[in-house]
Amino acid sequence: MFKFNGISSREMKVIIEDEDLFLARALLKYERIEINGRDGAIFNELGYSDIERPIKVQVMDIDKLDDIFSWLNGKGILEYKDRITTAYFYNELSPQRIPKIKVIDFSFIRAPFWYKKDDSFQIVTNEIINFGNTFSRPIIRLEKQESKNVDITIADIQFTYDFGNDNYVEIDCEESCALYDGLNRNRQLNIGFEFPKLNPGKNEISINSGDPIIKIKRGDRWL
Repeated sequence: MFKFNGISSREMKVIIEDEDLFLARALLKYERIEINGRDGAIFNELGYSDIERPIKVQVMDIDKLDDIFSWLNGKGILEYKDRITTAYFYNELSPQRIPKIKVIDFSFIRAPFWYKKDDSFQIVTNEIINFGNTFSRPIIRLEKQESKNVDITIADIQFTYDFGNDNYVEIDCEESCALYDGLNRNRQLNIGFEFPKLNPGKNEISINSGDPIIKIKRGDRWL
């Protein structure tokens, strides 16, 4: 069973011929540079591509066709085996009649990474564990206590933050931005070009100065 935008395949009375089609490792893009006189090439990794896969759906109740057309349409959250990712259903859905049922052949696109379905901020002190199988770019929430200015190192990336009159900040390492109540606070964040990323396994955390409460979510990520 899978869900798309909170609606399950069971509710819609459809069966996917092979649900494990959802599981695939994304293509790792790269740049290859050949240099005369050098043995072998230089490879620069350029990030992961989205995944596009064909899929076949059996419609067990043809009276639900209109609902299925509306359901598998556009961008949404795909849930499978207690993990979530972003998926896109853009191609046409064209049912084919087979005795007693209809079958729909189409394709879908999904983002390269999966995240934990039930995710929330957890308080961390000296380390955070990424239980996934690839690096993650977490959301880091700093909550102010006594110190207005803090200096923190997470996974070898050191940064400072000035709370000003705010009592917290959320640093989205995927989007490279700091937010308070939906307002941008990047001017109060002093960081280099790289935001923290968590490698699989243990990642060290240290408070160099100040006394913030540190919370992290979206720390686990899977290919």
